[in-house]
Amino acid sequence: MKLGWKKRLFITVGILISSFVIVYMVLILTMEKPPLTEFKTCQQILAKAKRANADVYSPEYYTAAERKYQSALIEWKIQNERVFFRRNYSKAKELIMTATLKAEEANASSGVNKNSLKMKYLKEAELLKHKLDNYHDVFIHLPLKVSLRKNYEFGKLSLEQGLNAFSSGDIMLATKKLNEGKIRISLADNEVNALLKEYFSNFSKWQSWFAATIRQSVQNSGYAIIVDKIQHKGYLYYKGKLNKEYDVEFGRNWIGNKYYAGDKATPEGMYKVIKKKGNGDSKYYKAMLINYPNEEDYAMFNSKKRQGSISRNSRIGGLIEIHGEGGKGADWTSGCIALSNSEIDELFSKTPVGTPVTIVGSMKSLSELLN
Repeated sequence: MKLGWKKRLFITVGILISSFVIVYMVLILTMEKPPLTEFKTCQQILAKAKRANADVYSPEYYTAAERKYQSALIEWKIQNERVFFRRNYSKAKELIMTATLKAEEANASSGVNKNSLKMKYLKEAELLKHKLDNYHDVFIHLPLKVSLRKNYEFGKLSLEQGLNAFSSGDIMLATKKLNEGKIRISLADNEVNALLKEYFSNFSKWQSWFAATIRQSVQNSGYAIIVDKIQHKGYLYYKGKLNKEYDVEFGRNWIGNKYYAGDKATPEGMYKVIKKKGNGDSKYYKAMLINYPNEEDYAMFNSKKRQGSISRNSRIGGLIEIHGEGGKGADWTSGCIALSNSEIDELFSKTPVGTPVTIVGSMKSLSELLN
């Protein structure tokens, strides 16, 4: 029995539709799936790295992971805009895999880098503290410009702020504050070191004065006074052995020698006590006058006048004493050496007229002081 043409057409169309549905189902079942799991995994690892501050402690890896992740998202979007059976997520998968590896590296290295930064910070903070301690112990008395003192104070404040940040776990802020302090301290150190290098060019002369004074003390079986300007100390020796030490204060411009009257400088050289003034005989509580200027001082004064480094109208000055009313914690005299009243009492009672008084810039070398 022959089918009518309509029935044959219906059967044919049905077959075609069935074939199309089958093909469509096959395409759907076999098409490449988007890398949803891979993206989720990468997001989790990136979040973990972020919590570990990998963006701070391992920025190279973390930034690379972020870039690859964004590139993978873009590629995914491009493929999603295509007809489903033409989508190809292989490039997106490759990008997200690279992003995941970089995120893992960022996460792993951030802990190591953080510990490394901590150790570096602690080491450099200790060095800066050592410089500041040196400044306080040795150079606090230096007659420095206000700007230099401000640099040291800024460095001290920066170190304190950095240590507070470090204690709070903010290593990056701590490092920032440390670096700010280092810059300012370095600027100050350069100027101070230049000043001291020039000043300590006289160190060998100071050493010879010191040795000669100790020999005098031994030979005379008596007392001798040695004054160390840098240390702001007066040392009393007896028969060549250290007997007592005192805190002393000088003229405001004490670094360097005294060249003329009114320069507010304390002289350097080998002198002796030529007169003792009891309470009521001196402008100060008690005083011991030394023989400044001596022959060397006159020679230097005249030489500088000839060179024009001091005015022709300058006078050499005098009346340099070791006197009382010190203990102010600052350099304030017109060039004399000041002790507290109780200490001048003791020194006054022990040392007769004729006692050697040697004033040096430092009994220690510059390298000893700095180290």
